[in-house]
Amino acid sequence: MIKLVTTFIITFILSSCSKATTIDSDVNVHIITPDSRGRIDMYSDETKDILPGSTIYLDGNFLSARFTGLKGSAEHPIRITNYPGKKLVIGNPDWTGGAYSSAIQLFECQHIILGSENDAADFVIDGSTSKARSSYFGINLRPFTDNVEVKNITIKNGGTGILAKTDPEIDDPKTWYPNTVLENLSIHNVIITDVSTEAMYIGHTAVWWGWDETGKGYNAGPKPENPSHTYVMPVKWKNVKIYQNHISNTGYDGIQVSATDQLEIYENEIAHFGTRGAWGQNIGLIVGGRTTDTNIHDNYVHDGSGEIIEFHGSGENNSSHIIHNNLFVNSQSNGMGIYGLIDAATVNITNNTIAGCQLFAVQVNGKYYETFVKLNNNAFIECYQKDPSSINYIRIMNNGRVEGSGNKQFDTLINAKIDPQNYYQPLPGSSIGNAGYKH
Repeated sequence: MIKLVTTFIITFILSSCSKATTIDSDVNVHIITPDSRGRIDMYSDETKDILPGSTIYLDGNFLSARFTGLKGSAEHPIRITNYPGKKLVIGNPDWTGGAYSSAIQLFECQHIILGSENDAADFVIDGSTSKARSSYFGINLRPFTDNVEVKNITIKNGGTGILAKTDPEIDDPKTWYPNTVLENLSIHNVIITDVSTEAMYIGHTAVWWGWDETGKGYNAGPKPENPSHTYVMPVKWKNVKIYQNHISNTGYDGIQVSATDQLEIYENEIAHFGTRGAWGQNIGLIVGGRTTDTNIHDNYVHDGSGEIIEFHGSGENNSSHIIHNNLFVNSQSNGMGIYGLIDAATVNITNNTIAGCQLFAVQVNGKYYETFVKLNNNAFIECYQKDPSSINYIRIMNNGRVEGSGNKQFDTLINAKIDPQNYYQPLPGSSIGNAGYKH
């Protein structure tokens, strides 16, 4: 991280395409309006004078906003928000490809708070609606952007709602792990709807990234084997929290997080995920590869075409993995898919309710590593609808291992005596006991 020491304050005016001024004699407040093309693109030679603790008010409707080199501090972050009392709209519904493919991009920025101070309705990102929309990003945090809080924003349309990663480059060792670790990402109270790909794409999904003899890059998978190619691990995140967000109608996955140490995802609702029905890209919530010390709790994920939750986390350094007190309802596939990607992990799965799945409530596949799942006090209801005569709600494949106790299985909601209109909570007389999700 770069420590910025400031001994004086500069009030500055940008070129005629935009403006940055101070109000109320406060030199730490900057009002920025769109240029003549409806954009703002501030490079590091302009942002260097925006000091830690400053507030940037975006005033007007922008087609795009990009900032390079904003440097707040842990004690004094830089806020980017809507002008008080005004609604802010950023984005280009007519974007059909090419440049300016992000509504907001933070490039090499640190210690930033992005979003409204009060209400997600005051800070709106409206993305592309064209055939090219899958390549459009709502919020693009890359490269080398970290220590960011994203809050109180509405994102609609476009491709990916929020992207946060740094891609490897063959000639830049800073883009390789462990040379760089991105730290501290918080995303909360964000509404994301009608995106054509992922609502949130956090961390790089490649275990190894490779380049062939011509320098062409590719995802080399978990076990690269060609000695003539160059392989590196992409940069990881450390300390990511995603909470109290509302996500609906995503073409691909709802929330996907990979390559992260210390991950907590909680109190989110993800609805109607995987609307494009693309296999492998239609999951509600993904704990991806190279994740350690994860805690997934108190989420409500429902009504999608793929698995409700997939786990690919790592057992590195005896890391802890918890999936606790979630409500997972209505999938055209499995409820949970627990898989090993790079090593064996132990996953503690407790007090979840999984209901209305066409296939298994829980599928554990230890094809590559002996994934160990501890299932305790979960409720499985009306699963394996593809074959209602089957009561085998748990599927163990290859070298997967499962143990547990206190789990309850019910073939119908009526027999479970739970109320689907009240978050599947037990009705009087239910035998569900201490099992399942508690709202």
